[in-house]
Amino acid sequence: MDPIHVPGPPKEAFNKNRRVSDLIRAQVNHLKHIESKLPANLRQGIPQHPIVTEDDAARYIAPMTRLLRAQAAAAPQAASPSAGPMLVPSAPPAASTAQPAQGLDLAASASNGKIASKGKGPATKSATSKPKPSPRTPKGKKP
Repeated sequence: MDPIHVPGPPKEAFNKNRRVSDLIRAQVNHLKHIESKLPANLRQGIPQHPIVTEDDAARYIAPMTRLLRAQAAAAPQAASPSAGPMLVPSAPPAASTAQPAQGLDLAASASNGKIASKGKGPATKSATSKPKPSPRTPKGKKP
């Protein structure tokens, strides 16, 4: 088979002073959320500067990625529960033991087909159930 030549990006495509895109801003926001859950000693190595340009984002994303990758590599070695907070979810439990997975407590979660709710008690609504129609009275008529 003949090789397909793919041209590289033009030189003007690289601009470290370009404002961050919505995609990069969303990535930074996700990393900031994770950073807020880190212990203070781990947060000291993360740069704290305004993120306006792609260069600013790169200088923040790189150390956060290094930290998360180091935590992921150390996770299999940290088998004891007293090893501190884990940054990556553990492997799924074996079929014979039914224990909940440990990891970061993020904003959204679901388990056993139930929808998690915040502040209104335990989740009881099925993920596939349809909402009940609200009773409405026709205009001009009293109930």
